[in-house]
Amino acid sequence: MTRPAIQIESDFEIPFSREEIWPILSKTDWINRSLGLPPVTYDIRPRKEGGSSVIAKMKLLGWKLRWQELPFEWLENEFYRVRRIFESGPFLETETGVDLRPANGARTIVHVYSHIVPRNPLGAWLVRHVIGPKTLRDFGAIIKHLAQHLAGRTQIELPKLPIGSVAEQPLQAGLEKLGAARQPTDLVSRLEDFIRTSPDVEISHIRPLAVARAWKSDRWEVLRLFLEATHCGLLNFSWEILCPNCRSTRQPPVPSLAKLERASHCEVCQIKFDAEFDKSVELKFAVNSTIRANDGQTFCLAGPGGKPHIASQILLAPGERRAWKTPDLARPYRLRSPQIKAPAVLQADHQLPAIYQPVIECRPDQLEVWFKYGNVGDCAAQVYNPNEFPVQLILERMEWSDDILTAAQVTNWQEFRDLFATEIISPHENVTVGSQIVLFTDLRGSTAMYNEVGDAPAYVLVRNHFYVLTEAIREHHGAIVKTIGDAVMAVFSRVDEAFAAVRQMHEKLPQANPDPHLSARLQLKSSLHVGSCLAVNANDKLDFFGSTINLAARMVACCKGDDLTISDELYQRPETIEFLKTIKVPAESSEVKFRGFESSHKVWRIQMVCPPLRSTPGPRPTPGPPPLN
Repeated sequence: MTRPAIQIESDFEIPFSREEIWPILSKTDWINRSLGLPPVTYDIRPRKEGGSSVIAKMKLLGWKLRWQELPFEWLENEFYRVRRIFESGPFLETETGVDLRPANGARTIVHVYSHIVPRNPLGAWLVRHVIGPKTLRDFGAIIKHLAQHLAGRTQIELPKLPIGSVAEQPLQAGLEKLGAARQPTDLVSRLEDFIRTSPDVEISHIRPLAVARAWKSDRWEVLRLFLEATHCGLLNFSWEILCPNCRSTRQPPVPSLAKLERASHCEVCQIKFDAEFDKSVELKFAVNSTIRANDGQTFCLAGPGGKPHIASQILLAPGERRAWKTPDLARPYRLRSPQIKAPAVLQADHQLPAIYQPVIECRPDQLEVWFKYGNVGDCAAQVYNPNEFPVQLILERMEWSDDILTAAQVTNWQEFRDLFATEIISPHENVTVGSQIVLFTDLRGSTAMYNEVGDAPAYVLVRNHFYVLTEAIREHHGAIVKTIGDAVMAVFSRVDEAFAAVRQMHEKLPQANPDPHLSARLQLKSSLHVGSCLAVNANDKLDFFGSTINLAARMVACCKGDDLTISDELYQRPETIEFLKTIKVPAESSEVKFRGFESSHKVWRIQMVCPPLRSTPGPRPTPGPPPLN
């Protein structure tokens, strides 16, 4: 800063740890709302060296403020800060931030500061007599309220967050429909309370899996509640495409998969990317606007609270060298920069003594990382920017958040397909699914059954077999894509749930068999495979195509009956090892040349141990629903 800055700072002690405080105080958008600041509009422009330049505008105390907002710097659970360079208004520059310092016991000192360079005497007077005192007073109220929230005395995380009123008539109408849908009474009550009492900022981009975690409830039960509530008019849902880098969206959400476009662009990261059903296409909910008005305003664009996957972020000036304190590098992190073409993986080298620390050089084509003997402090890296432009360094977790409800997860669930059968992608688009678990089943013995007991009785038995399969798929959060004759194609998002569904099918299929005195009986053949595929619109239904689907379908022919065939790709997964331990049956391998594939594939056959048929005839099962088409 060229002129002397006016220092505004204060310490607040709170009887909670930094790890408890950080998830709330890092929500800078919420903090600015709580402080009573006005909303901000942003103009994002690409930079020739990569990344983007952010110009922000707001109206404050009658002034039209316009400034360049540099990228936030932060280290998770420890600090964040941001520098702003003003083009208009009573200030030239500001740097504001929060430091979290551990105190005695599980207590934390929250150090809040603003360093403000005034443009003129009026700006200096405003800082000293208006903005400074008000900011510290309001932040003190935030800390006091936060302590009450963490102690369980208030549900709302921050004070003075606006809470709009509800329209009683549509709310009660929706709740009556939801009650008729036989949802758990306690969850319906919690949803009503959520709709009535949540701040405006919380009701427009709701992640149901995060709500389930906050409620300490089963995530599938909460998701079912949200889907039913959407069907009853209490909520709306929308699809958003997340940038694979910043994992946020700058494009308007779409109300239907049919309006989803495969190609997308992030104006902040300045990259183009394809939507991926199992990673970057997210389903979010909002309270129906006829019940409560939604707040689409932005108060802070790029604070750490909106990017919980980023553990640390810094901005290096041209030619700058710095010691960068990082999180514990025992686990691998992805190191990337919008200004550098190739990312890198940053992890401690366990073959070297701890005194050897990472060195990062930001070359234009790649991030070079090596280790050398150093003394820059615990968990720190030496970083150097040799370029003539600033470089933003980002250290992020490689796994995606469990709170993100992907399109693959929800469309792979039968409950969703039953409620929203019209949710399909555009017939002109196909969307990549990076990892899909595919199940195919078929029957052995159905023809003999028709010949022995007659068409009508045999059809009832085959229909009951569909009922057994449907229940197993539904209970383990899968979805039936289609049936072809006696065959079923289904999809799952988790390997362990796919195995559990197959096991249930084989164990319960004897219930659909006739009495044991008949020579013919139904035997289930099943196959599982995992891999990438394409989600497509086939005859106005959501379907999947690609070599993964073709191979899974071909693998059923390797079955003999009462068995499961799995691909070698699936066999190598740790969930398969656990499954084989549970059923205590070995898997037999073979090399098979499938029609339509140039090379042979290694597959594994598992004989499924099923309960014996009843020794005496018993009542036949109640006919289930007819098979899907």
